[in-house]
Amino acid sequence: MGAPSEIVLGIDLGTTYSTAAAVVDGKLHFAVDGRGEPCVPSVVHFPKSGPPLVGADADRARAGDPQNTVFGIKRLLGRAADSPQGRLLDACSAFKIVAQGAGEAAVEVRSGTYSASEVAALLLRYLRERAEARFRRPVKRAVLTAPVGADERVQQAMVRCGRMAGLEVVRIVPEPCAGALARGVGISSERPVLVYDFGGGTFDATVVQRDGAALRALSASGDDCLGGDDFSLAFARFVEAGVYRVHKVEVSRDVLLWDQVQRQCEMVKRALSAAEEARFRIPDAFSGGGRPRDLEFTFRRDHLAPSWTPLVERSLAAAADGLAQAAVAVQDLAGVLLIGGTTFVPLVRSAVASAFPVPCVAEDDPQTAVARGAALLAAHPEILTA
Repeated sequence: MGAPSEIVLGIDLGTTYSTAAAVVDGKLHFAVDGRGEPCVPSVVHFPKSGPPLVGADADRARAGDPQNTVFGIKRLLGRAADSPQGRLLDACSAFKIVAQGAGEAAVEVRSGTYSASEVAALLLRYLRERAEARFRRPVKRAVLTAPVGADERVQQAMVRCGRMAGLEVVRIVPEPCAGALARGVGISSERPVLVYDFGGGTFDATVVQRDGAALRALSASGDDCLGGDDFSLAFARFVEAGVYRVHKVEVSRDVLLWDQVQRQCEMVKRALSAAEEARFRIPDAFSGGGRPRDLEFTFRRDHLAPSWTPLVERSLAAAADGLAQAAVAVQDLAGVLLIGGTTFVPLVRSAVASAFPVPCVAEDDPQTAVARGAALLAAHPEILTA
């Protein structure tokens, strides 16, 4: 028997979750974490002693030590601390974001100061090591995906953090194109398809069309300051205003409580994708009247609609811009492909269906679509043209 073929990972380095996959012996496999899950929380915790924790272990540590637990680092890659992305992350994080001259932003935690690339490299290294454990062979090369708005500095930062993680980045591809390939959209249709990719930290819209045996991107539009994390933050601000109105308590002034509120909002947001209403509860959240007080509410979808509708409208405007760039009319589309975890939100799905009255196809597993497409590209680079 000959030597096993080289594995080239396809990696979706996400704002909220990251996923790695590869085509091995003709079949697609995920590099799963210790829970057996392909979607790894994009979280790094810096403990009092020992090496950093990554993924689910880091996410658990965040509840008790948010100042030393870094999430959303993708928003800082290749960007300054005072960039719009940096200001967005600073608004919802307990860890300290610091400037490094005119260069890339860094985070300051108990064990020191780390550039965004260094933190992201820890995530990539973790994914590489999980892949090596799964496939029982070294992994040295990877295809990474990036938002369509990623400029040269961001892409250079991705190559840099890949190198620090022991990976040669052989290609960087737009996330929506990878997601379309995972679905097979464009390969089977002569008409163009709008890929509506709403992730945790970025929104991307790309028009793709079949070009012979390959897939060609006709346009690229998006908003790299818009994602599911912004829905959670808007929800948390809604809770904050309600608590102050009733109890005159400013929850955002308490670092631990504010982080708890945001995490609970994220959980309730997800629950509301499957149910019309969901319970929000933080026991012993604050003191009132000489005794601990719980924060407890029941939220319905319509409670959040006023806070979320402007965010959805921003995504629709970016998608319309992508169609205009491609000079494609809505009625000429074969359909709209929904990928990214935020497309689980019913308000998003109904708004897209209303704005684009063509068949809307929701990817079966929107959170892993980009990684799956990247893995297919790693194995068959010819199936995507510029």
